[in-house]
Order: sequence, then C-alpha cells, then structure tokens
Amino acid sequence: MNIKLDRLLEDDSQVAMREAIQDVAVGPGRGRNISRERAALVMRGILNGDIDEIQTAVFLIALRMKRESIDEFLGLFDALSGSIQSATVDVDDLLLLADPFDGYVRNISITPFIPAVLSACGHNAIIHGVETVGPKHGLTAHKVYKAAGIETLLDAQSVADKVVDIGWGYADQSSYAPSLYALQDLRDRIIKRTALTTLERLLVPIHAKRNTHLVLGYVHKAYPSIYATVAKAAGYQSVLLLKGVEGGLAPALNKPLRKFFFDGELPTDIDAEKQLVESQPIFNASSAALTRAIASEDQAPSAIEQCLEIGLGILAGAKSVARDSLCLATAQILTDHEPDLSLSDAVKKVQVCLDNGSAKERFNAMI
Repeated sequence: MNIKLDRLLEDDSQVAMREAIQDVAVGPGRGRNISRERAALVMRGILNGDIDEIQTAVFLIALRMKRESIDEFLGLFDALSGSIQSATVDVDDLLLLADPFDGYVRNISITPFIPAVLSACGHNAIIHGVETVGPKHGLTAHKVYKAAGIETLLDAQSVADKVVDIGWGYADQSSYAPSLYALQDLRDRIIKRTALTTLERLLVPIHAKRNTHLVLGYVHKAYPSIYATVAKAAGYQSVLLLKGVEGGLAPALNKPLRKFFFDGELPTDIDAEKQLVESQPIFNASSAALTRAIASEDQAPSAIEQCLEIGLGILAGAKSVARDSLCLATAQILTDHEPDLSLSDAVKKVQVCLDNGSAKERFNAMI
C-alpha cells in the first residue's frame, strides 16, 4: 500500500472516530447507534495505531454505557477478524473452546484439561486465550499450560500442526492477534469490560477444512443472542453456549444445566430464553470444593499450582468433585457433536478416557 493511501485511510478513521464519539457519547439514554461500516473503520484505526488512546477509551466506554447494538458488535468484529493471523488445520471438524480471557478469580478451573479429554474422545479441539488481561487478571489456561511446561506462544500454523499430531492445541492472542494484544495496557487503564472482552473470544485463529464449531461459556442471559449472531457472521458451523461458573465452560454441579445451541442457519428471531436447553444435574454435589478466592496477582502462583495439581490428578485417575466437573463439562460438548449419546452416556465415555489413561497421554503429548 502506498504512502498516500495509508494517509487517506488514517485520516478517514480519525474522522470516523470523531463522528462516532459525537453519536455514542451524548448522555444518559441519548446515545445514537453507529453503522457497522463506521464501527469497522474506527476499530481498524484503533488496531493500526491511528487513533488517539484517549479517544479510543472514550469510544469504548461510551459504547458500553449506551449498550452496543448488534451492528456495532459486527462492525468491530469485522475489523478484529481482518487483523488476525490464522491457519487452516488439515482436519474436517474442529472444536474451538472459548473460556473467559481474563480468567477466574473465585474458582479453580478445570477448563485447561478439556481439550485433551475431547481429543481422547475422538474430537479435535483447540482453546484460545491470553496469559492475563483485565479486568480480572485471573487464572487462565495459558498460566496452567506454562506451569506444566507446555509451549504457549506457538504461531497459528504450529498450533494447527499440533492438532493434526495429537488432536488438540492452544492458541495465544499475542501470537495470532498482535494488534489486539497490544491494547492490553489501555484496557487495564479503562478498568471496566468493553466490547473487546466480548468479541475476542469469537475470533477464529484456527479453521478446520470443513466445519469449525464454537463452544463458549457465558453467564448473563443477554449474551447468547449476541454471541450467536456474531459467531454466525464469523463462519462457525455451529455454536454451543454453556452457562458456566464465572462465564466459563464448566457448569455448577448442583444446578440445572443450561445451554444454547444452533447448528447451521441461525433462527431469524433469536430468543435465548426460549431456545435454551435445560436439564437436571446428574451429580448431586456442590461445586464449592472447586472454589478458591484469589484476591490479588500475588496469590495467583499458588492457584496455578493447585489447578495443575488437581488437573493432573484427574488425568491420573483421582476421583473428586473436580473430576465430576470435568466429566460434565466435556459431556455437554459431546452430546451436541455425538447426538446419539445421552448426557449420562457421554459422562461415561469421558470417564473411560480418564480411567484408561488416554486423556493423560494426550495432555502429556503437548509437554
């Protein structure tokens, strides 16, 4: 691209940002939505470093306070998606697991071990994330993998190769979306969640040859329709949204299971509450045994070590509430990709993979 065109695009994004702020940052109940095209132009300017950080912060906060429209979400995602470095893996189907990028602060998560278990059950899977990001700066899969000796900073093609070799992999935002990752410091200074927190989990760093399926945790009932709409635009073949602890993939063991699933075409009128599938828990246990408060970053190392110890214990055959959580979280995914399996049968399939050592073998193959 020549210098004159670069300058023109930079000027366009700066003008678009000024106009966007004038629309969205008006006052309580008075903010106006902007178009998908303008949102994309502004976000591209932010990612390219063409927009002042103060304006970026004002824009993202004002969008949040106004409440982002679907067109605004889609426009921001268009720009984010166009900025990533992705790869295609030589498999027909791939499950992409999306945990909260800012991690867990109240619970020890078993999510980092789900991809290896899915691989042992016959499904290719990746999980993507980042080592740490605000607002929570909690326990993440990256931290657990790093403690286990797993390489966490592979480029997208190397992650794709891991999937071919052992059936699962981890993709880090710093490698596949460096321009988004570069906004971490600004996001810390903004403090509150923005649209970036919602949209980064929907990016597709690794594609299957045919069908890429999203599996994503959520907690607030307003989000299934947002996630599903953007995921459809992203090109996912199917989307499975699981209501989990702290917005993650693992459900509370003592509450009804709630999930939203679509395969193929998205309904024209998405009513998340009507389309949620709900079933009773099959484990009569409290998830309290997994709970651990992490009040600051200083406590994080012990939480990471505890998470790794618990997870490796499960893979080695230890029976615990954490094992039940891992079995149930994985089983919920299996039932939508193996429709002949009941939930209880899916749990038994996971238990077999844990007991026969195949899940442990898949996890250790990454080390």
